[in-house]
Order: sequence, then C-alpha cells, then structure tokens
Amino acid sequence: MLKKYLTYFIFLFLGLLSFNAQESLNTLIYKGNRSFDKKNYDNASSMFFDAVKKKNDDFGAHYNLANTLYKKKMYDQAASEYQKAQKLTKNSDEKAASLYNLGNTFLQNGNTDKAINSYKSALKLDADNKAILKNLQIAMKKKDQKQQNQQQNNQNQQNQNNKNQNNQDQKNQDGDNKNKDEKNNNSKNQENGNQGNQNKGNGNQGKLPNQQEKNNQQNQGNKIPKDVQKLILERSANQEKETARKLLNKDAFSLPESNEKDW
Repeated sequence: MLKKYLTYFIFLFLGLLSFNAQESLNTLIYKGNRSFDKKNYDNASSMFFDAVKKKNDDFGAHYNLANTLYKKKMYDQAASEYQKAQKLTKNSDEKAASLYNLGNTFLQNGNTDKAINSYKSALKLDADNKAILKNLQIAMKKKDQKQQNQQQNNQNQQNQNNKNQNNQDQKNQDGDNKNKDEKNNNSKNQENGNQGNQNKGNGNQGKLPNQQEKNNQQNQGNKIPKDVQKLILERSANQEKETARKLLNKDAFSLPESNEKDW
C-alpha cells in the first residue's frame, strides 16, 4: 500500500515538473513575442534563445528566433533557424511559412538561386499563396538582371582587353616603324657619306689634271718655239732698220707712189 502511494507521488511530481517546464517555455515565447511586437528585437531574441535552450526541438522557438534574427539583419543565422524549424514540424502551413521566410533570407543575401528553390518548395505546400508567388517572380527577375549585368561586365571587360591589345599592337607597330625609319635613315646617311667622300676624291682627282693643264699652258706660254723666236728677231731687226732709214731720210724728198696697176 505504501509502495502504491509512493509511486503515485513520484508520477505527480514528475508531472508537475513537466508542467512547470512547459509553462516556462510558453512564458518565454510569450514574452519574446511581446518584445518583438514592440520592435525590441534584442530582448526578443534573448527570450527566444532561452526558449530554444529549454526545448531544442520546439518549432515555435526556432521559428520565432529566426524571425527576430531576420529583423536584426542577421540573415545567415536566421536562415539556419528557419531550416531547423521546417524540419521540426509536419504541418504544411508551418513548413510553407518557414520555407517562404528562408527564401527571403537568401534573397536578402543576394543568393537568388537558393531563394527561387525555397519559394518553389513553399509553393508546393501552399500553391495559392500570392506572397510566395510574388517573391518568386521578384527573385527570378533579380536573377535575370544579375545575369545580364554579368554578361555586360564580361563584354565590357572583353572590349577593354581588346582595346588594350590594339593599343599595344599599335604601339609595337609604331616602334617597329620608327626603328625601321631610323635604320633606313642611317643607311641613307652612310651611303651619302660614302658617296660624298668618293665625290670628294673624284673632285681632287678631277682638279689635278686641270691644274696640270693650266700649268702646262703657262709653261708652254712662257716657252716660245725656236722658229718663232727667229722670226720675231728677224722682224725686230727689219723694223729697226726701217726706223733707222726713216730717221736718216726724214728731210729728204720722197717720190709719190704710182696708183697704176702693174701688169
């Protein structure tokens, strides 16, 4: 009999402990929700953390904690809690709500692919939910825009690379042309220099015969042939004789010369 009463008190005690623990969890969630409504997210997150510690497999504790972290823009931590929450419930509405909010966290992080997958999973559980459908469309548009921007960036980068390559090729070509012109100028200058030296030599060589010819002419002019010298001497002698005759016959009567033809 005593044993029977002892067993009864034990079960009663355990029941009271379980009731107090459950009521403590509900109290924490209630207080957390009150702080959440007042936008006191720091206090709310503290309450929900404690609730999770009280009962780690409770959907409401994880889901509400995830909502609070989302409001604090702690998207990675919020995504982790949403994933835990949707695994802790078999209720389709609760799963859909967790997946929908999970998609929102991915969208905020810029992970459009994961956001789209989360929205699609949520729509399978709640096909008539317009909010899920709307966010899915937003995520798909963001993905398309992201791809277009990436393509545009790639095209701009390719155009810039092509421009840089063209500039480099033009620069190299200009350098080659410059080197070629310098080489041609050097060759031309060298050729002209050699030709000038050669012409200079030819000029000296050409000048020598002229000078020699001039000297020869001068020498020839100074040297009179003997026969010419004899003739000059004879003329000089005749002129002297004629001059002397005229001087002697200066006062004498001279006969007029005849104009008649002698034939």
